[in-house]
Amino acid sequence: MPENEQNFSNPLQKYNILPHSKYLEMLNSKEEISEKQEFREEKVYRKNSHQLQCIHKFSLKTGKKISTTTFDYFNDKKIKSIDEYDEKSGKIIRTTNFTLFKSITEYSRTSGKKLKTTNYSIKDENRITSVYEYDNLYEKVMRISIYQPDGKSISMVKEINPISEIVEKCINYKRNSNSICSISKYEFQGDKTVKTTCYYNDCMEGIREFFSPKIQTKQEKNNAKLIDNLFKNNLNVSTLQL
Repeated sequence: MPENEQNFSNPLQKYNILPHSKYLEMLNSKEEISEKQEFREEKVYRKNSHQLQCIHKFSLKTGKKISTTTFDYFNDKKIKSIDEYDEKSGKIIRTTNFTLFKSITEYSRTSGKKLKTTNYSIKDENRITSVYEYDNLYEKVMRISIYQPDGKSISMVKEINPISEIVEKCINYKRNSNSICSISKYEFQGDKTVKTTCYYNDCMEGIREFFSPKIQTKQEKNNAKLIDNLFKNNLNVSTLQL
């Protein structure tokens, strides 16, 4: 067994930290904040309507936009999403979405690309259900952390190849704990799994191998095609002419 698999170190403790948001703290605070001290508001209403579409907030120090709060189309008392911006660069740094369930997406302050999306329970917006991390180069999901029902302990982590979008490794955790119990690594030929290697925390190793059938000759390819057509009820004169 490779040495790096025996240690079972947990590199994912940092993903258990709730994303920090000054604006959300400010929004949830019972204490009213003076617009003269912090920001100015710009309200936008829907066309030919008295319904509020969104509220932009601008810093009085820099004049740049610091947030946009968008409201539900049918109910302007209900917040749909909140976009937060870097006060210096003006780039978006965080989006909090409340459409179906609460989710928070964080962006890089330098590149503006997605870094991480934290999803919360539809029943409890303080309980994490999953965290999606994105590859900075390809801007695709590279890791998914699935949380246990308590919203604190990680249940499983899937590591994904951002180019092929195939799961290459699964890390399973003990119940109600951040201790790793097993690691599964996958090898592929094309889009088919040909080998699965499992490492367990009791230092036992189990290997399962899957091999897809290899068709070498043209005749074998034609035979395989004929069998496929038979099962699909597509047999006709042309398919019999091998």
